[in-house]
Amino acid sequence: MKISSHFKSTVTVFLLFLLALILRLYGLDWDQGQHLHPDERFLTMVVNDIRLPQSISEYLNTEKSPLNPYNYSSYQFFVYGTFPVFLVKYLSVFLHLDDYDHIQLVGRAASAFFDSLNIIFLFLLVRKIFSKHHRLRFLPSILYTFCILPLQLSHFFAVDTFLTTLILITFTFLAYDLFIPAAITLGLALSCKITAIIFLPIIFIFLLRQSINKKSPFPLILITAYCLPITFLVFRFFQPYAFIGLKINPLFIDNLRQLKQMASSQGLFPPSVQWLNRFPLGYSLQNIAIFGLGLPMSIIFFISLIKYKKHTYHYLLVYSLVWIIVLYIYQGSQFTHCFRYFLPIYPFLFIIITYTVAHLNRYLSIILIVLHLSLGILSLSIYSRPHSRVQASLWIYQYLPSGSRITNEYWDDPLPLYLPGHDPNIYQGTMLPLYDPDSSQKWLSLQTQLNNADYLIMSSNRLWRSISRVPDKYPVTAAFYRDLFAGRTDFQKLIEINSYPGLSLPFLGKCIYFGPTDFPGQETSWMTVDGQCLYPGIYLRDDIAEESFTVYDHPKVLIFKRQY
Repeated sequence: MKISSHFKSTVTVFLLFLLALILRLYGLDWDQGQHLHPDERFLTMVVNDIRLPQSISEYLNTEKSPLNPYNYSSYQFFVYGTFPVFLVKYLSVFLHLDDYDHIQLVGRAASAFFDSLNIIFLFLLVRKIFSKHHRLRFLPSILYTFCILPLQLSHFFAVDTFLTTLILITFTFLAYDLFIPAAITLGLALSCKITAIIFLPIIFIFLLRQSINKKSPFPLILITAYCLPITFLVFRFFQPYAFIGLKINPLFIDNLRQLKQMASSQGLFPPSVQWLNRFPLGYSLQNIAIFGLGLPMSIIFFISLIKYKKHTYHYLLVYSLVWIIVLYIYQGSQFTHCFRYFLPIYPFLFIIITYTVAHLNRYLSIILIVLHLSLGILSLSIYSRPHSRVQASLWIYQYLPSGSRITNEYWDDPLPLYLPGHDPNIYQGTMLPLYDPDSSQKWLSLQTQLNNADYLIMSSNRLWRSISRVPDKYPVTAAFYRDLFAGRTDFQKLIEINSYPGLSLPFLGKCIYFGPTDFPGQETSWMTVDGQCLYPGIYLRDDIAEESFTVYDHPKVLIFKRQY
């Protein structure tokens, strides 16, 4: 019996979806229950504390709803979209996993599921661009399945994956002229993150094309009249506490204003120090090209921009490129241009890349695609071993004597962690407020702490990398870090514990690292051999990536010992 091509395509896409989901669920408890992602930790606390309303009317009552984070004193500052929060809350209650230690796993699984849905909608979208039986119609889904940044972010309970999928679904609905479903999914996207509003120009050009095809402005007017109210109502329902009745909630507006102030160059809010003296568009491009998309696919994408100017492009390819440019310029020109904010363009990058592959040398394409798939697999290796902070904590408990005086950096996770059978209270711990503005009083206090410490622990590069880059803001602290790494203080490095992507090869007996280092005041090393590492093998060092790419799931831990 002959099997139809439609059935084969359906089965293939479903299998790709399952593969993507399996890869994204791999190592789900990657931090061994330690809650080491700060945004995820906050959302988990919120979901744990809020309670389900008894009725729709109670749900919509901003001032009384038990689901409203603003009705809890701990969450007077809440700027996240509530659709993912509500979804995870209802799932957690339904699955009887509504507690602090399980909610983050439910959230990660939901994030992985949503990101895997991109595989299906990419196929549906590409089928509109290429012929139904085109040999490359599955390629965008395959490439997205193994892409580094989506693989990483789908392991986190945050809003980025939800937003990305809903943007892609909206675009796909528009491509099929399904404007009312598109209005609904856009409302859901806005309920994930308010910045989804920058997708409105893309909707407008779809509507404009519809009117041009019909040779009348009425489709544009009519569809807009239907779509905008639907989008508003969906947003109103799934982000209900942004409103009091039909009026905007002043607390919601005030929170957005506070967020804008914190994410600016005017102050020294610790998470924003990393963005000082960064060239926004250029730094974003570097991170996307090298670490998010990966160099093999970036090469193909840039070839598409320079080589095929004379080709006639399908309108959906053009719209995809417009969306990529709009989001890149908007997010990349902000003072805070976090890596994850660019995730919504990644599915569309693979659409452009697939078009280029169709016109590229076959052997070059195969080589670059195989390298891309390999990088995706290697990136998952960080979830095959204990989190580096867990590794470091176990090492500390094993080798540092009880009663040792340990100091950590304030605003980073202190080590050692609480682990089964181990209690950090066996050590005397202090915290160094190194993000405080430099002053004589600050360093008088810090010097006393350092003089009384046996060990100095840095559980990531969060402080030393960001502060050492801005000596104009932190002249003394930046000099302290330079001296520390140059061996000019009383502290000498005892061990480095990391968890880079790569291949574990125990028989090597040592670690070989490829990629540049970024220790302050030291020359860059592109290859390093370490005989003290805990997991011998060959690894790709990603030290120069944007902070959030490493400090959550594979930070580098440094332990220094005081020399007496």
